[in-house]
Amino acid sequence: MNFLPMNEYPLVSVVLGTYNGQVYLEEQLRSVLAQTWTNLEIIAIDDGSTDGTVGILREYATRDSRIKVIINEQNLGFVRNFEKGCSLAKGKWISLCDQDDYWLPEKIEKMVHAIGDYPMVYCDSELCDSDLQPMGTKISDLVHYQSFDDCRQLCVFSRMYGHATLITRALFDKASPFRKEVPHDGWLAYHATLYGGVRYLPEVLVKYRQHAGNVFGVIGRKKKKDAALQRAEKKRKELARIRLRIDAYYAACPETLVPQKRLLRALVESYRNFSLYNDCRRVALFLANYKLLLAVKNYSTVRKYLFCLKMFVKIK
Repeated sequence: MNFLPMNEYPLVSVVLGTYNGQVYLEEQLRSVLAQTWTNLEIIAIDDGSTDGTVGILREYATRDSRIKVIINEQNLGFVRNFEKGCSLAKGKWISLCDQDDYWLPEKIEKMVHAIGDYPMVYCDSELCDSDLQPMGTKISDLVHYQSFDDCRQLCVFSRMYGHATLITRALFDKASPFRKEVPHDGWLAYHATLYGGVRYLPEVLVKYRQHAGNVFGVIGRKKKKDAALQRAEKKRKELARIRLRIDAYYAACPETLVPQKRLLRALVESYRNFSLYNDCRRVALFLANYKLLLAVKNYSTVRKYLFCLKMFVKIK
């Protein structure tokens, strides 16, 4: 790789969201500080930790002036916390950072070279256990990673995790304010397809740590606390969240994107309830648009058809 001269490195803002993350935080901080792209500001924004997280952040800030520590007066939740951190960013690009992963040294360097004129680029990640030992699987083994240029490809499923993305500051401005019912990384990726597309860099640049404290683990993981929830109440909340998400995506899609707007409107209407008419319409919409709606699914064509038929009794 040909590195740029030091004076040609535009500023990259690393937005590190933290909350009770003392166990793995130092390893992540060291990996960020070791990046070959050195013109960084690291905005560490803590959401009310009660462990030693803030102490670790402040100690590292005394060692490296690139680190700025912000402590929220009240807990905002992970979506609003990242939104606040991004709003403080001064860089041309923003790199989202979780507190418990590990970045390979050339992560930012390679992603800056790859982003080009796209508003977002994302890379592959290697799944690791709590000790950062490889589990023999990459996220790209589980889902269909590719570049995306149509919001219909990400309106049902999105598998671009924030830790693996680099976005332009301009994209954040277009996607603000975030919607609390949609994960911030999915919201940003969706908006990227509206304003230039998402580019995929097929290279592992992150060690994605899987452990009991993940806010979101890898696809298919079940949180133990789910067992304690009432199933009916859990289902009700999930359905409400899904409906709010598709409503938000429809509202965000510009009127100029006529085919996209038309399909999103039809999905919104079919998601309203489980009437026989809406159930049949939902299945028909998925069957007619399965290549778009299931673009991130690493399924065979037959399995995609079967998935579409399941939309008769569920929504996603």
